[in-house]
Amino acid sequence: MKKIIYIAILISGLANAQITPEFEIGAKGVFSGNLNFNSEESNAVTDFSDTQLLMGLSQKLYNNWRAQFVLGLQFPDANSNLGEVFYNNIFIRLEDKTNIFKVGRTLAQTNLNEFPTLRDDDAQQFVYALNPFSDGVNTERDQYANVLDYTHIFKQRFFVSIHGENFYDSLEPDDFRLNSMGVSFIYRVPESQRWNRNIVQQIGLSYNNYFTDRPGYSNDFDSSVKNLLFSTILNLKPDPINFVDFKFQAIQNFGWDEITELNDYFDYTRTQSTSLFGTFRFLKQKLERPHYQISIGGGYKSLGNLSTDSDQLIFITNGFYRMGQNFDIGFQYRYTENAGFTQNLFGKNEHRFQLALVYSFSQIFNKQFGDREDLLNLEHNYIK
Repeated sequence: MKKIIYIAILISGLANAQITPEFEIGAKGVFSGNLNFNSEESNAVTDFSDTQLLMGLSQKLYNNWRAQFVLGLQFPDANSNLGEVFYNNIFIRLEDKTNIFKVGRTLAQTNLNEFPTLRDDDAQQFVYALNPFSDGVNTERDQYANVLDYTHIFKQRFFVSIHGENFYDSLEPDDFRLNSMGVSFIYRVPESQRWNRNIVQQIGLSYNNYFTDRPGYSNDFDSSVKNLLFSTILNLKPDPINFVDFKFQAIQNFGWDEITELNDYFDYTRTQSTSLFGTFRFLKQKLERPHYQISIGGGYKSLGNLSTDSDQLIFITNGFYRMGQNFDIGFQYRYTENAGFTQNLFGKNEHRFQLALVYSFSQIFNKQFGDREDLLNLEHNYIK
């Protein structure tokens, strides 16, 4: 009788048992003192924008697939009108060895590269395909969107992605319909071969189509704003101690021919433009860990369809020193210059000096899966 009771208790326990998911938490604190010259932005004793917290739960499914739920919050720019906290990542991802489905809010595929700048928006006008529905009040509306994304991986290096987005519309903020679609092709060497790689680390091509309302056009394709992105990462010196790489991205915006003047940010994102941006980076490793990093970069943007010659220029350089585990101190200088109609929107030029302290943390509990992508890789990293 006792054996029957024990067996019944065991079966009952197995029937009600739950598999505990893998839990990952990531946090990044970015604190800088900003000194601006010729800028509409005020100097800041403490700028903690882009500080964020990320949490992820991963679960094995009843087949070869796994599911992940990610929740992330970020402290946006003080003048962004997004409030104290912005939920930048809220999505579910289903994946197996060669397929990835993603639905929710996260970074859109409007930038194929990750440049070594202090914050991801330090060169935003040059490295992002800008949201033509945004009024430009905050940078997050160009970066994040509600996404539907499917990616297929060929031979662990070739990523083909079909994606649709709902970008925030400043004129219709309650419109959650699909307003963008695109496709991306990326060749990327896995991080597991970080120090055993050839010159080409990554090369990618992406096409985005925004379903804008263009006066006088009824066809959705003809009325759309379209852009094409090309991106590459070259390991000029793939040495595990003294590492040098070059990152480059070009964006061709096939905008509206009829926009020959810039009256607001909507005109700026919808007119024809060509953007180029690149950086050289030197990373010194010590005991197989980053010791310090120095980078220098610049970009140029031409708006050739305007009635007045208009262009933009950026120069940026920085250095970061690792003081301890996950803790860096850094300095960054940025110079921007605008001519023609862009001067009316963004000012003639600006000098910005920043002294920064950055702390990053990531930890996995109840580990069950391999490391395809660290949680902090969802967001911007200057050392990678």
